[in-house]
Amino acid sequence: MHKDRLYILGLGVLFIQAACTSAPPAEDAAVESTPVVTVGNPANHSFSNSVTFTGTTQYQQKAVIRAGIAGYVHHRGWKMGDVVRGGSVYCTITSKEQEALKNIDKSGILEKFRNPIPVVAGTGGILTAVNYQNGDFVAEGDILATLTQQSSLVLLVNVPVEYLSKVHAGTACTVVMPDGTKLSKNLQAGLPTADPASQTQSFIVPIASTNLPEGANLKVVINLSTTEQGLAVPVKAVQTDETQEHFWIFKLGADGKAYKIEVQAGKISTDSLQEIQAKGISTSDKIILDGAYGLADSSKVKLAGKGGKED
Repeated sequence: MHKDRLYILGLGVLFIQAACTSAPPAEDAAVESTPVVTVGNPANHSFSNSVTFTGTTQYQQKAVIRAGIAGYVHHRGWKMGDVVRGGSVYCTITSKEQEALKNIDKSGILEKFRNPIPVVAGTGGILTAVNYQNGDFVAEGDILATLTQQSSLVLLVNVPVEYLSKVHAGTACTVVMPDGTKLSKNLQAGLPTADPASQTQSFIVPIASTNLPEGANLKVVINLSTTEQGLAVPVKAVQTDETQEHFWIFKLGADGKAYKIEVQAGKISTDSLQEIQAKGISTSDKIILDGAYGLADSSKVKLAGKGGKED
């Protein structure tokens, strides 16, 4: 019995020692849980009431090369992408009758009637479709190829009908190219019909000098009002609820705590700045840019680069 008591007492001592050595100090745990954030200052920025539409590139002028007679095509080596000049011989066609003469006219008397008929391109352009190859039989009037005039490239901008009171022919716009460059253009005359499904009207913007392919989608920005100045922060600094009715940011206080500030969110600029309106916020304040998601009001935070995880 005496040995059992000593054994139980020894186990108790071991449990107490393990508990003392495994539990970290409360202060260290608090340091580990402190969120690391980055901050920045609000800035005065120019905003305009703008709207962004989608435009699609399209060639307005295309020409076709047709077969003048029925017969067999003798292609002259053109391929898609080649530039065909007006008046050039695209191919020749030999009729069934001419093929028959080869077997009948052994003396060559009718040789001039056996010469293939040339098919000439009436206008120049880039060859964008080749419908028949060597040896194919075509009927009179069949389209042998399609030519596209590169100088006729335009952008068709689809504008919802509710904007037609503010958007019309002559309205200035900014075309955002795939590489991010911007072109200042003006809308030309709109097409006389609206798409019944999407309820949009297409306006034309000439962009022939861009060398874009047909069918490319581009952003077109149109300002609906004059430029105004406003206080702005990066879009990522502004948080909202599920309904997107309430917006807020976090301001870093002098005591190292993050304070939740309700704001009114306004326009977003093309360089991803969000206009905000809030009492007590100025360009000298420090706004949390990264690390604020899920923070509670008055949470203790740590600046990145000052003992934080991002040293």
